[in-house]
Amino acid sequence: GTVTPKGLGKMQSLDMLDTMSGITPDIIAMQKSIPFSQVSQFAGAQGILDHVADATKIHIVDLEIRTGMQYTILMQALATRSQNPLEYLKVTAIGTKSKAKIEETGRQLASFAQALKLKFSINIIMVTDIMDLNENLFEINADEAVAVWVEYYFMFMISRQDMLESLMNVVKAINPRVMIVTEVEGNHNSPVFVTRFIEALFFYGAFFDSLEDCLKHDPKNRMIVESVYLSQAIRNIVATEGEERTIRQVAVNVWKAFFARFGMVQVELSMSSMYQANLVLKNFECGSSCTLNKDGKGLIIGWKGTPIHSLSAWKFGCDSKNEDLDFDLLNLSSSS
Repeated sequence: GTVTPKGLGKMQSLDMLDTMSGITPDIIAMQKSIPFSQVSQFAGAQGILDHVADATKIHIVDLEIRTGMQYTILMQALATRSQNPLEYLKVTAIGTKSKAKIEETGRQLASFAQALKLKFSINIIMVTDIMDLNENLFEINADEAVAVWVEYYFMFMISRQDMLESLMNVVKAINPRVMIVTEVEGNHNSPVFVTRFIEALFFYGAFFDSLEDCLKHDPKNRMIVESVYLSQAIRNIVATEGEERTIRQVAVNVWKAFFARFGMVQVELSMSSMYQANLVLKNFECGSSCTLNKDGKGLIIGWKGTPIHSLSAWKFGCDSKNEDLDFDLLNLSSSS
């Protein structure tokens, strides 16, 4: 049985996604003190730079822009690029709610670009449902190098595989040079309660340990992170079933099988991306406990050996879609 009111799990996970979209003191504290996000953002930004090295007009589609820190990293690199000087950087941000938050991020990025004397623009596409998104809404010029940035977004869509498939078809239609994906590297999607419980116990045990080490001088923000983000995620993963279990984190090997259905293949992160990841860790007091491991062509970011996040790069490399009609992402776990 369950002691939570009907609908509680769904409500909390949606609030969590909305909360993660803002620029708040606790989010800033996490990014400044815990290495995970900065490692993936610096290495991921390098991944984009590697695939648009010859482009002077760059267009990035962002599915959940949040703080937009990755674009400050990109701008600084592009501002110092000697070959193929940048004509402009364009970002298209997709949103279903919180337009004001996206606009605030856009204003801050525009101010940063102006300080670097870069031509920058941001276009916001708001849809009531991600199923309403289509390629005709994007203002993509033929001479633009297009990339897609996906950061901690797909996991919220696994409970709606039809929505995720619709989104992937839109991505396929705009045909980016590369899609950079950062996701939680967890096995929290098993239909078996005991499996989910054990996996969540080890994963979040490591995450709480990282908070203890990295936010030990900031108890206020640590408490917010633990009570607002982690507790809600744990509750949704462990204590809800069916449609109410909307946070369904899976490992990168599951995403690889799913992306293959749309003709996407994984491309290897460059040595430059790995260099950026290692360089970032040196700036953190607790950086020595954060582990970086190549997993095939991608990067697994962990805490004392426990996988926490994955960073991977993808492109369309197949001519046809793999029509696996029995692919059930909703009930697929990493050990399946």
